[in-house]
Amino acid sequence: MNHPQSKTILVCLLVAAAIVGAASGYLGWALFAAAIIWIALQNREFNKVQKWTERPLTPPKNGLDGWFELAYEPYRVIQKERERTKDITARLRQIYDLAEVIPDAVIILGPNGEIDSLNSSAKKLLRLNDRDIGLGLSTIVRNPDFVAFLNASSFTDPLEFTSPFDQEQIMEARRFDVGIERKVILVRDITALNRLLTMRQNFVANVSHELRTPLTVVNGYLETMTDNEQPDDLRLSLIAKLDSPMRRMQSLVDDLLLLTQLESSAPMDMEVPIEVGPMLQNAFLEVQGLQTAENQITVRCESAMVINGLTKELHSVCVNLLTNAIRYSPAGKAIEISWVDIDGGARLQVADQGFGIAEEHLHRLTERFYRVDMSGSRSRGGTGLGLAIVKHILRRHGSALKIQSKINVGSKFYCDFKHPDTALTGA
Repeated sequence: MNHPQSKTILVCLLVAAAIVGAASGYLGWALFAAAIIWIALQNREFNKVQKWTERPLTPPKNGLDGWFELAYEPYRVIQKERERTKDITARLRQIYDLAEVIPDAVIILGPNGEIDSLNSSAKKLLRLNDRDIGLGLSTIVRNPDFVAFLNASSFTDPLEFTSPFDQEQIMEARRFDVGIERKVILVRDITALNRLLTMRQNFVANVSHELRTPLTVVNGYLETMTDNEQPDDLRLSLIAKLDSPMRRMQSLVDDLLLLTQLESSAPMDMEVPIEVGPMLQNAFLEVQGLQTAENQITVRCESAMVINGLTKELHSVCVNLLTNAIRYSPAGKAIEISWVDIDGGARLQVADQGFGIAEEHLHRLTERFYRVDMSGSRSRGGTGLGLAIVKHILRRHGSALKIQSKINVGSKFYCDFKHPDTALTGA
C-alpha cells in the first residue's frame, strides 16, 4: 500500500488496540474493534466515491488518499477530454462562421450523399433549408449533369450547369472528396460572370468589325498609292480619300475612350450651372451640316431652369441624340429638340418622325454597337456607341434615357432633370 495517510491511520488503530488490549487483557476484542473502525472509515470513503460518480464533472471530495486517487484520476481525464471537446467545438464554430460568410454555397455530404450541413448561401442559391439535412442532395437539385457530377467516381474540371429553379441562372459546382466518407460541394452563381464574358467577346468582335471596313479601304488605297505602275495623278487623288476612313477610325477610338472613362463611374471633377438654351443652340449648329433638308431641325426652349453638371458632357448628349435622329429619319422629316418644364423639373427631348423602332429593341438600344436593321434607313456611318455614351453621361447627372417609339410614326428620346432645389431636399 503506497498511501501514507491510510498507513498512518491503520498503524494508529493497531497501536491503540494493542495498548487497550494489554491494559484490559482483551487484546482480541481490541483488535476486533480496530478492524470495525477501519472498515467503517473505508465504507465512508467508498460512499464518497460512489456519490461522486453520480456527478463526475464536479471535483471529488477530499478523503483518504487511496480513495481520493481512485476518484481524482478519472476526474482529471474527464476534465482533459472536456477541454479538448471545448477546443474542438470552438474550432468547428469558427469553421461554421467562416462558411457562413462565404458567398458561395458550401454543402458537406455524408457517405451516402446525404446532406450533413450547409451554409446560408446554399439555402438561398439551391433553395435548401434545415429540414433537408439528412436527405440526398441529388434528390433535391434535380439536374442530370449535377447528379452525375455528384455520383462520379472521379472528376477533374468544375461543372457548369443550368439551375433547375431558374433557367436564366448559370451555376458552377466544385467537388472535394474528404477521405472516403465525406464530400464538400461548392456551388456559385456565374450568371453575371458569363454575361460579362459574352459582352467582352461581343465587344472585341464588334470593334474588330467596325475597324475592318475603314482599314480595308485604307489598305486598298495604300496598295494603289504604292504601285509605281499607277499614274501619279491617280495616286495623288487617293490621298484625299484617306481622310474619311481615318476620321471614322479616329471617331471610334475617341468614343471608346470616352465610354471607358464614363463607365468607370468616376465622380465629376466640377459641376457648374448650365443654361440649357444656349447649349441646345450650340448642338444644333454642330449637326446643322448633317440635315437632309433646310430647317429640318427645330429648337424649342420653353424652360428657364438651370441644371448643374458638365457642359461638355451634356452637349455630347444633345449632339448624339440629334445625330441619331437624323441618321434614322427619312429625308426632310422634321426633328425637334426641346427643353420644357415638367412637374418637379424639366425635360430634354429629341423627337423625330423617322422609321420608328420595334418594342423588342428598345431595351437594348443603349448597348455598345447595338443597331437596329431598319429597311430604308439612311444610316450615315456612326460608331454604334452614341446611345451608350448618352446613357452613362445621364447616369452621372442623376438622370436616365427613356425611349418611346412607334413603327412608321417616329421616336422620342428624352431625359428628365429635377429642379436643383428639389434634388437637394430629396423630394
